[in-house]
Parts: sequence; structure tokens; C-alpha cells
Amino acid sequence: MITNNLKRVRRKKGISQLRLSFLTGIGPSEISRIENNRQICYPGWRKRLSEALGEPESTVFPNDGHREGQ
Repeated sequence: MITNNLKRVRRKKGISQLRLSFLTGIGPSEISRIENNRQICYPGWRKRLSEALGEPESTVFPNDGHREGQ
């Protein structure tokens, strides 16, 4: 199962889904689906979300199932 820490990190930083959407250009509904493991987080999105949260991708998405070359 693909899991992520997006919701935990976002809440710890005190950032709403709407604010994170504004910072990243990713729709709030997509952010919600990613947080609830109902949507895959594309590599470009992982980078934008991690940068907006000020955390490494490996912290926000430690086990996202993404492998280079796939």
C-alpha cells in the first residue's frame, strides 16, 4: 500500500489544504485525495509539495511506491 506523511506534515506546519494548494498550484481536491491515499502523487507534485512544506521528499513521501525508471 502506498502511504505518505503529507497530512501529518501539513498539519504540523499549520498549513491548510487550501493554502498548500495556493503554494503549489495543485488543486485542493487532489491534495485531499493524495493525503487519503486515493490518488498517486506524481513526481513533479511530490517535489512541489515537499518544497512548499520545507521538508525533504523522503520525509513527506517515505514509501510512495515510486521507483526511478518506472
